[in-house]
Amino acid sequence: MLRYITLRLTLPAVLSVTLLPAAASAQSQDSQSVAEAARKARAQKKNTEKTPKVITDETLDVKKGDVQSATAEQPRMPGAPEAPAQPAAGATNAPTKDSKNVSENDKARAALKERVALKEKIKEAQSDLDLLQREYQLDQDSFYSSPDYAKNTSGKDKLDALKQQISDKQQDLEQLKAKLAALPAPQESAETTPKS
Repeated sequence: MLRYITLRLTLPAVLSVTLLPAAASAQSQDSQSVAEAARKARAQKKNTEKTPKVITDETLDVKKGDVQSATAEQPRMPGAPEAPAQPAAGATNAPTKDSKNVSENDKARAALKERVALKEKIKEAQSDLDLLQREYQLDQDSFYSSPDYAKNTSGKDKLDALKQQISDKQQDLEQLKAKLAALPAPQESAETTPKS
């Protein structure tokens, strides 16, 4: 019996002592080969030279005699008057547009801002309505999936409240759309008409 116990204990020890150096040397050979491959790849990459790109008149798409403006175009809203150019030296500051035209532009700008604000409100209301409808659908599925849904009065009340919120949001959305339709159409001026 004692012999079996010692044999059981010594056999794994002997095997591990004999096999451990072989496994370590195999692992070190693999790591050396990977490291060597990386060194070779880096050396090969250094040896391949990249030719620098030379920019000449032939490689550019600019035609001779083509003048490009050094000033950037100022962004502006459609329907807004053009920004006045800076007066030349010695020029007087005489008004270039009459007050009637300026007030019309202000009215057009205000109408445009109102139209944009209404469109944003419509977009937000549509998003809210969509979320409410999704929430209602999920709650409805959850409510009716329960076998005793007829006894769940709080769940039914919650569904009814969500349904009322959806109805209210739909009415608000319709009112916003009606306000947008009632606004005068934006007027296209010669300045905002795209040139073809």
